[in-house]
Amino acid sequence: MPTSEGPPDAVRGPVPAPGAAPADVSPRPPAPVGRDQQHFPVPPGDIVAAARTAPDHWLSVTDRHWLGETDDEPAPPWAVLGRWRSDTHGEIVEWEANPDYRPSPAALGWAPPVTDADAAVHLAATGYGPDADVTEALAKAGAVAVCVAENGEPAWTRAPGGALTVPVFPVSPRASADRLPAHVTMALPDLLDRLPPGRDVMFLSASAPAALLVPGEDLRARWAETSGAPARSGEHPRTDPGTPSKRGQDE
Repeated sequence: MPTSEGPPDAVRGPVPAPGAAPADVSPRPPAPVGRDQQHFPVPPGDIVAAARTAPDHWLSVTDRHWLGETDDEPAPPWAVLGRWRSDTHGEIVEWEANPDYRPSPAALGWAPPVTDADAAVHLAATGYGPDADVTEALAKAGAVAVCVAENGEPAWTRAPGGALTVPVFPVSPRASADRLPAHVTMALPDLLDRLPPGRDVMFLSASAPAALLVPGEDLRARWAETSGAPARSGEHPRTDPGTPSKRGQDE
Protein backbone atom coordinates (compact mmCIF):
# COMPACT_ATOMS: atom_id res chain seq x y z
CA MET A 1 0.00 0.00 0.00
CA PRO A 2 1.52 3.37 -0.96
CA THR A 3 2.55 5.68 1.81
CA SER A 4 2.33 9.47 1.73
CA GLU A 5 5.64 9.47 -0.16
CA GLY A 6 4.37 7.03 -2.77
CA PRO A 7 2.67 7.83 -6.08
CA PRO A 8 -0.74 9.48 -5.74
CA ASP A 9 -3.92 7.65 -6.70
CA ALA A 10 -5.86 9.56 -9.34
CA VAL A 11 -9.45 10.46 -8.53
CA ARG A 12 -11.30 12.32 -11.27
CA GLY A 13 -13.14 15.19 -9.61
CA PRO A 14 -15.04 16.68 -8.17
CA VAL A 15 -13.45 20.09 -8.50
CA PRO A 16 -13.74 21.59 -5.01
CA ALA A 17 -14.45 25.06 -6.46
CA PRO A 18 -13.80 27.07 -9.63
CA GLY A 19 -10.13 27.96 -9.64
CA ALA A 20 -6.92 26.31 -8.65
CA ALA A 21 -7.95 25.02 -5.25
CA PRO A 22 -10.88 24.77 -2.86
CA ALA A 23 -12.41 28.14 -2.06
CA ASP A 24 -10.86 28.52 1.36
CA VAL A 25 -7.35 27.63 0.25
CA SER A 26 -4.81 29.89 -1.40
CA PRO A 27 -3.98 28.65 -4.92
CA ARG A 28 -0.28 28.62 -4.06
CA PRO A 29 0.00 27.71 -0.37
CA PRO A 30 3.48 27.53 1.15
CA ALA A 31 2.69 24.12 2.65
CA PRO A 32 -0.09 21.53 2.84
CA VAL A 33 -3.08 22.53 4.97
CA GLY A 34 -3.79 20.12 7.83
CA ARG A 35 -7.20 19.21 9.19
CA ASP A 36 -6.46 21.03 12.43
CA GLN A 37 -5.61 24.29 10.65
CA GLN A 38 -7.99 27.21 10.26
CA HIS A 39 -8.26 27.19 6.47
CA PHE A 40 -8.59 23.47 5.95
CA PRO A 41 -11.35 23.02 3.30
CA VAL A 42 -14.23 20.58 3.61
CA PRO A 43 -13.36 17.48 1.54
CA PRO A 44 -15.94 16.51 -1.11
CA GLY A 45 -18.09 13.50 -0.30
CA ASP A 46 -16.65 11.21 -2.94
CA ILE A 47 -13.12 11.98 -1.76
CA VAL A 48 -14.14 11.11 1.81
CA ALA A 49 -15.61 7.84 0.54
CA ALA A 50 -12.50 7.06 -1.52
CA ALA A 51 -10.26 7.72 1.50
CA ARG A 52 -12.11 5.11 3.55
CA THR A 53 -11.11 2.46 1.02
CA ALA A 54 -7.56 3.81 0.65
CA PRO A 55 -6.02 4.63 4.05
CA ASP A 56 -2.58 6.20 4.12
CA HIS A 57 -2.84 7.46 0.53
CA TRP A 58 -2.59 10.68 -1.44
CA LEU A 59 -5.75 11.13 -3.54
CA SER A 60 -5.21 13.43 -6.51
CA VAL A 61 -8.02 15.58 -7.95
CA THR A 62 -7.98 16.00 -11.72
CA ASP A 63 -9.77 18.80 -13.53
CA ARG A 64 -12.93 17.38 -15.12
CA HIS A 65 -12.14 19.10 -18.44
CA TRP A 66 -9.01 17.02 -19.03
CA LEU A 67 -9.63 13.80 -20.94
CA GLY A 68 -6.90 11.32 -21.78
CA GLU A 69 -6.76 9.01 -24.76
CA THR A 70 -7.70 6.12 -22.43
CA ASP A 71 -9.21 5.84 -18.95
CA ASP A 72 -5.85 4.62 -17.64
CA GLU A 73 -3.81 7.51 -18.99
CA PRO A 74 -2.41 9.56 -16.10
CA ALA A 75 -3.28 13.25 -16.05
CA PRO A 76 -0.46 15.68 -16.78
CA PRO A 77 0.71 17.67 -13.73
CA TRP A 78 -0.92 20.88 -14.99
CA ALA A 79 -4.39 19.25 -14.99
CA VAL A 80 -4.24 18.26 -11.31
CA LEU A 81 -5.78 20.71 -8.84
CA GLY A 82 -4.05 19.16 -5.87
CA ARG A 83 -4.33 16.16 -3.59
CA TRP A 84 -5.90 15.03 -0.34
CA ARG A 85 -4.09 12.79 2.17
CA SER A 86 -5.79 10.06 4.15
CA ASP A 87 -4.38 8.77 7.42
CA THR A 88 -4.05 5.16 8.51
CA HIS A 89 -7.72 5.18 9.54
CA GLY A 90 -8.94 6.33 6.12
CA GLU A 91 -9.76 9.85 7.31
CA ILE A 92 -8.87 12.93 5.23
CA VAL A 93 -6.27 14.89 7.18
CA GLU A 94 -4.53 17.17 4.67
CA TRP A 95 -5.03 19.15 1.44
CA GLU A 96 -2.12 20.13 -0.81
CA ALA A 97 -2.80 22.47 -3.75
CA ASN A 98 -0.82 22.12 -6.96
CA PRO A 99 0.99 25.37 -7.89
CA ASP A 100 1.32 24.19 -11.51
CA TYR A 101 -2.41 23.64 -12.04
CA ARG A 102 -3.97 25.32 -15.07
CA PRO A 103 -7.68 25.98 -14.53
CA SER A 104 -9.87 24.75 -17.37
CA PRO A 105 -12.61 26.92 -18.90
CA ALA A 106 -15.19 25.26 -16.64
CA ALA A 107 -13.05 25.78 -13.53
CA LEU A 108 -12.65 29.45 -14.45
CA GLY A 109 -16.43 29.80 -14.60
CA TRP A 110 -16.50 30.78 -18.28
CA ALA A 111 -19.84 30.76 -20.06
CA PRO A 112 -20.48 27.93 -22.53
CA PRO A 113 -18.98 28.56 -25.99
CA VAL A 114 -21.32 29.70 -28.75
CA THR A 115 -19.64 27.91 -31.69
CA ASP A 116 -17.09 25.17 -32.30
CA ALA A 117 -14.42 27.80 -32.95
CA ASP A 118 -15.34 29.52 -29.69
CA ALA A 119 -14.97 26.18 -27.87
CA ALA A 120 -11.58 25.63 -29.50
CA VAL A 121 -10.27 29.02 -28.38
CA HIS A 122 -11.46 28.31 -24.82
CA LEU A 123 -9.31 25.20 -24.78
CA ALA A 124 -6.32 26.75 -26.54
CA ALA A 125 -6.26 29.78 -24.24
CA THR A 126 -6.20 27.59 -21.13
CA GLY A 127 -3.75 25.02 -22.46
CA TYR A 128 -6.32 22.21 -22.76
CA GLY A 129 -6.31 22.13 -26.57
CA PRO A 130 -3.95 22.92 -29.48
CA ASP A 131 -3.96 26.23 -31.34
CA ALA A 132 -4.39 24.31 -34.59
CA ASP A 133 -7.91 23.32 -33.54
CA VAL A 134 -8.94 27.00 -33.63
CA THR A 135 -7.68 27.38 -37.19
CA GLU A 136 -9.49 24.22 -38.25
CA ALA A 137 -12.75 25.27 -36.59
CA LEU A 138 -12.61 28.69 -38.25
CA ALA A 139 -12.05 27.08 -41.63
CA LYS A 140 -15.00 24.73 -41.11
CA ALA A 141 -17.25 27.57 -39.91
CA GLY A 142 -16.77 29.34 -43.22
CA ALA A 143 -17.80 32.77 -41.91
CA VAL A 144 -16.97 35.12 -39.04
CA ALA A 145 -17.88 38.57 -37.78
CA VAL A 146 -15.06 40.94 -38.77
CA CYS A 147 -14.43 44.19 -36.91
CA VAL A 148 -14.43 47.05 -39.41
CA ALA A 149 -13.49 50.71 -39.54
CA GLU A 150 -15.86 53.49 -40.65
CA ASN A 151 -15.07 52.81 -44.32
CA GLY A 152 -16.16 49.19 -43.97
CA GLU A 153 -12.65 47.81 -44.33
CA PRO A 154 -11.05 45.56 -41.70
CA ALA A 155 -10.07 47.43 -38.55
CA TRP A 156 -6.37 46.61 -38.35
CA THR A 157 -4.75 46.57 -34.95
CA ARG A 158 -1.37 45.54 -33.59
CA ALA A 159 -1.21 42.44 -31.44
CA PRO A 160 1.36 42.03 -28.67
CA GLY A 161 4.62 41.44 -30.50
CA GLY A 162 3.75 43.89 -33.26
CA ALA A 163 1.84 41.73 -35.76
CA LEU A 164 -0.88 43.53 -37.72
CA THR A 165 -4.15 41.69 -37.20
CA VAL A 166 -7.85 42.06 -37.86
CA PRO A 167 -10.09 41.14 -34.91
CA VAL A 168 -12.84 38.62 -35.70
CA PHE A 169 -15.36 36.85 -33.49
CA PRO A 170 -18.33 34.48 -33.64
CA VAL A 171 -21.66 36.23 -33.29
CA SER A 172 -23.41 35.04 -30.17
CA PRO A 173 -27.23 34.97 -30.03
CA ARG A 174 -26.86 35.92 -26.37
CA ALA A 175 -24.84 39.06 -27.09
CA SER A 176 -26.51 42.43 -26.76
CA ALA A 177 -26.20 44.27 -30.07
CA ASP A 178 -25.23 47.56 -28.45
CA ARG A 179 -22.25 45.90 -26.76
CA LEU A 180 -20.69 44.58 -29.96
CA PRO A 181 -18.15 46.54 -32.00
CA ALA A 182 -18.97 47.62 -35.54
CA HIS A 183 -18.60 44.56 -37.73
CA VAL A 184 -19.69 42.77 -40.86
CA THR A 185 -20.25 39.05 -41.22
CA MET A 186 -17.94 37.79 -43.95
CA ALA A 187 -17.52 34.47 -45.67
CA LEU A 188 -14.01 33.23 -45.01
CA PRO A 189 -12.88 33.53 -48.66
CA ASP A 190 -13.89 37.22 -48.61
CA LEU A 191 -11.91 37.79 -45.41
CA LEU A 192 -8.89 36.03 -46.88
CA ASP A 193 -9.14 38.21 -50.00
CA ARG A 194 -8.83 41.28 -47.75
CA LEU A 195 -5.93 39.78 -45.81
CA PRO A 196 -2.64 40.96 -47.34
CA PRO A 197 0.38 38.68 -47.07
CA GLY A 198 2.03 38.98 -43.69
CA ARG A 199 -1.14 39.96 -41.82
CA ASP A 200 -3.00 37.76 -39.39
CA VAL A 201 -6.35 37.22 -37.70
CA MET A 202 -7.03 37.80 -34.00
CA PHE A 203 -9.87 35.47 -33.06
CA LEU A 204 -11.79 36.76 -30.04
CA SER A 205 -14.05 34.54 -27.98
CA ALA A 206 -17.65 35.71 -27.79
CA SER A 207 -18.20 34.10 -24.40
CA ALA A 208 -14.96 34.38 -22.41
CA PRO A 209 -11.88 36.59 -21.94
CA ALA A 210 -9.88 34.55 -24.43
CA ALA A 211 -8.25 35.28 -27.77
CA LEU A 212 -5.77 33.66 -30.13
CA LEU A 213 -3.63 35.03 -32.95
CA VAL A 214 -4.23 32.88 -36.03
CA PRO A 215 -1.53 33.25 -38.70
CA GLY A 216 -3.11 34.34 -41.96
CA GLU A 217 -1.22 31.82 -44.06
CA ASP A 218 -2.22 28.97 -41.75
CA LEU A 219 -5.87 29.95 -42.05
CA ARG A 220 -5.57 30.29 -45.82
CA ALA A 221 -4.01 26.83 -46.13
CA ARG A 222 -6.55 25.22 -43.81
CA TRP A 223 -9.43 26.78 -45.73
CA ALA A 224 -8.03 25.39 -48.99
CA GLU A 225 -7.79 21.91 -47.43
CA THR A 226 -11.28 22.09 -45.92
CA SER A 227 -13.10 23.54 -48.93
CA GLY A 228 -11.09 21.93 -51.70
CA ALA A 229 -10.71 25.38 -53.27
CA PRO A 230 -7.28 26.59 -54.42
CA ALA A 231 -5.52 28.75 -51.84
CA ARG A 232 -5.76 32.45 -52.59
CA SER A 233 -2.81 34.64 -51.76
CA GLY A 234 -4.56 37.85 -50.86
CA GLU A 235 -3.82 39.72 -54.07
CA HIS A 236 -7.19 41.45 -53.81
CA PRO A 237 -7.25 42.92 -50.30
CA ARG A 238 -10.00 45.36 -51.20
CA THR A 239 -13.49 44.27 -52.18
CA ASP A 240 -16.89 45.86 -51.89
CA PRO A 241 -17.11 46.44 -48.14
CA GLY A 242 -20.89 46.55 -48.04
CA THR A 243 -22.55 48.30 -45.14
CA PRO A 244 -20.87 47.80 -41.79
CA SER A 245 -23.18 46.93 -38.94
CA LYS A 246 -24.04 49.67 -36.51
CA ARG A 247 -23.08 48.64 -33.00
CA GLY A 248 -23.14 45.04 -34.07
CA GLN A 249 -26.47 44.85 -35.90
CA ASP A 250 -25.81 43.03 -39.15
CA GLU A 251 -27.60 44.36 -42.19
